Amino acid sequence: MGLERWIRDAMWSYNGNLEPLHELEDRGDEIVVTLDLPGVEKENVEINTTEDSVEIKAKMSEAVCWERWGSVQRRITFQQFRKQIKLPEQIDPEKASASLKNGILRISLPKKRTKVLIPIQ
Repeated sequence: MGLERWIRDAMWSYNGNLEPLHELEDRGDEIVVTLDLPGVEKENVEINTTEDSVEIKAKMSEAVCWERWGSVQRRITFQQFRKQIKLPEQIDPEKASASLKNGILRISLPKKRTKVLIPIQ
């Protein structure tokens, strides 16, 4: 069994429910949410934001095909999850961005500007 398969099996429970590891980081002017989604393609991820929360939905399907006793057998498994994360501060949903690379989903959520420095002329 390959390492990627082992990690995926450890994260996707027996009943198909995924509870991914996630991290919430406050970087001053933005909040960055990072999730581990091994084996998930970006086409199967949906992200929705409001001013005070972010919702992530992901699904994964795996097709397995093998030949035994002269017949071809196939199996397809589907698994999915939905996670809603409450944010510590309000964000600007219109400026949010996300990337998925090597099974790591990073969501950048710029904070709403509540205080603006007004220059004196």
